[in-house]
Amino acid sequence: MNLIGLDLDGTLEDSRADMTAVVHCMRAGFSLPARTDETVRPWVNKGMDRLYRACFDDYIQENDARLGEVRKRYEADYLDNVAVKTRLYPEIAAALERLVDLGRLAVITNKPERISRRLLEVLGVDKFIGAVIGSDTCSKTKPDPMVLEEAASRCGFNKANGRALMIGDTEADMKLGRAFGATTIWAAWGYMEQIDAEPDFTAKTPAELPTIVRSALARNP
Repeated sequence: MNLIGLDLDGTLEDSRADMTAVVHCMRAGFSLPARTDETVRPWVNKGMDRLYRACFDDYIQENDARLGEVRKRYEADYLDNVAVKTRLYPEIAAALERLVDLGRLAVITNKPERISRRLLEVLGVDKFIGAVIGSDTCSKTKPDPMVLEEAASRCGFNKANGRALMIGDTEADMKLGRAFGATTIWAAWGYMEQIDAEPDFTAKTPAELPTIVRSALARNP
């Protein structure tokens, strides 16, 4: 049995508009000055803690106790508005339907696990996913291999009996895959126009994924 790890944001879907909208709503609720989309958007795919600290720096300031308040309110608001504008990338659903024949699928993301599960459910692709590892699932996050190890455990994957692959649009995804010993596939349609890490394969569109995964699995380890 093979393990196919998948990033969420920038790989399966584009959630930047909804995540940015929650920041705007919360800043207004805190009576903070408005910030532009261009100011907020670069932080939505850098991990939740960095998002909170960067987008609410003038609220948190030196009072770290406020970080917990920001986290709680953001996650509650985002859970309620997780797919207002968020949509799957074209051809992703069809690609996932084919990938499940090639291995167990696991989503590894820097979103909280509960929000990630809800988003996958609303987008109608949760039925394809065998495990969801979020930013709060383990004590560490991407690119630490602990998160793929947890996914492997939940999916019943054993390196002695199968191959592991990691698909994502960021350098962290590629580093995660390599740290775990997985074949890496860069999702070139995602948020990042280029990355420094060299992937084993590059998929220009989601439709290419099943063919590339088959090729990767057929290659000698």
